[in-house]
Amino acid sequence: MPDRTAVSTRPRTAAASGRSPSPDRRRVRLEIVIAPALALVCTLAAGPARHVQAQLVSERETIRAGEPFWVGLHLRMAPGWHTYWKNPGDSGLPTRLRWTLPADFQAGPIQWPYPRAFSQGPVTSYGYEDEVLLPVKITPPASLAAGEVTLAARADWLECQEACIPGRAELSLVLPVRAAAAPPSPAWAPAFADARRRLPAEPAGWAFGAQEMPQKVWLVFRPPRSRVPLKDARFFPDQPLVIDHAAPQPLSRGKGAWRLELTPAPNARRPLPALSGVLVIGGAGGQNEAVRVEARILDAGGLKMAGGGQRPPAQEGKR
Repeated sequence: MPDRTAVSTRPRTAAASGRSPSPDRRRVRLEIVIAPALALVCTLAAGPARHVQAQLVSERETIRAGEPFWVGLHLRMAPGWHTYWKNPGDSGLPTRLRWTLPADFQAGPIQWPYPRAFSQGPVTSYGYEDEVLLPVKITPPASLAAGEVTLAARADWLECQEACIPGRAELSLVLPVRAAAAPPSPAWAPAFADARRRLPAEPAGWAFGAQEMPQKVWLVFRPPRSRVPLKDARFFPDQPLVIDHAAPQPLSRGKGAWRLELTPAPNARRPLPALSGVLVIGGAGGQNEAVRVEARILDAGGLKMAGGGQRPPAQEGKR
């Protein structure tokens, strides 16, 4: 087993010495960038990663030729530890999968359930705690002999509490090939159903717009009429260097729409071309809902709401 690396993140201080460490030093200091816009000095120490258990699982017990199916990387985190979303925020690294598949099999991208925000001092990151299932669609070839196939993947992640440890696992999954319809796995089908409920939905019936101000960006949205009353909302951008992750996101309501106030990242490209990401809505009953956001940023005179509608009315009050 390769050594794991413990990473203790601290704000960047003075430049490190240019001297090379001696070979027998057990601890070395080096500068790395965990996410664009945040340089960190990290202390590396040999030690195993034991705070996350990784497993490759299947939604189906068997597979059929030419019929796509779903597998997933299941990560179970120890209490107090977390892993990261596709955009980790101010610090962290997204989980990665490197596949080794049978001939003519194809793996799609990771489908990311919506994350939560973790804050430690001025640093806010996006990720998962307790456990998460990251689904991936596998497409087998149209012709497939009966028997078994083995799917293999190398999973890489960063697990963090106060310190961070890169984790890695070589995983495999053996699935029988059958001509009959593939039955769902009693052990894992419910977990896949839960993961799908946490995937951002396409914004059918929603309307989105965005406006950039000197110090703020407004994400304006109108939910479908059938939507239960909103309690709170948070926007998670797809890309770094868009918003200040640690800044509050006040939610206000107008006569015909809601407005979420965002703060641009200090080194964001201005003007911002668009807002792309996930809007997580909290309902009065405590249930969350996530929806995809693709909103062009326009000035006040040209603000239209994607999905239909004119610019929203003035703000009425904050939540």
